[in-house]
Amino acid sequence: MDKQQASTIRKRGIFTLAQGKEIGLSQQDISRLVAAKDLKRVGRGIYLHPDAKLDRDVGFQIAFAKFGPDAVIGSLSALYHYNFAEQVPGQVWVLVPPGKRTRVRGYKLIRTKTRLDKEIVDEKGYRIVTVERAVIEGLKFITKIGERTAIKAARESLADRLTTEIKLAKAAKKLGLESVLAKYLEVIMS
Repeated sequence: MDKQQASTIRKRGIFTLAQGKEIGLSQQDISRLVAAKDLKRVGRGIYLHPDAKLDRDVGFQIAFAKFGPDAVIGSLSALYHYNFAEQVPGQVWVLVPPGKRTRVRGYKLIRTKTRLDKEIVDEKGYRIVTVERAVIEGLKFITKIGERTAIKAARESLADRLTTEIKLAKAAKKLGLESVLAKYLEVIMS
């Protein structure tokens, strides 16, 4: 691995075999680097430069690398990311298209027909739902997340002025989830 490749990988942090090939590393090169402990293998086809500067969301970056560009961090993981959930989720919750399957442990896949290109934010190395979508989907998946957590998240997002009723309504309309918001709006506002 030359200095240019090492610099690119260090900046990227988490990278896939395909991304390694894009910068000129073969599968054999990567295997040799892992054996020499110049790279860490964090999952099948997913690697990490040992000197990479990682933030607290490295688990989200790994999940995004595992499930591809259509995947989005959402539900309970997003609520935790925005400081609306008190307890660290035991799994990374990932929104994926309906046909996506996995046997990989440590992930809660939420297969959704709701568009995965609306109300999404690109972060460093992963995509995550916006505050508004996190709140609305918390209500949508209230039986999976827990009523107390979902209602509390909605109330706190409004009380902390991280969103407004108007922004929530606009996001719900974009996502086709107006009925979900309407069902719980009175409870949230009380």
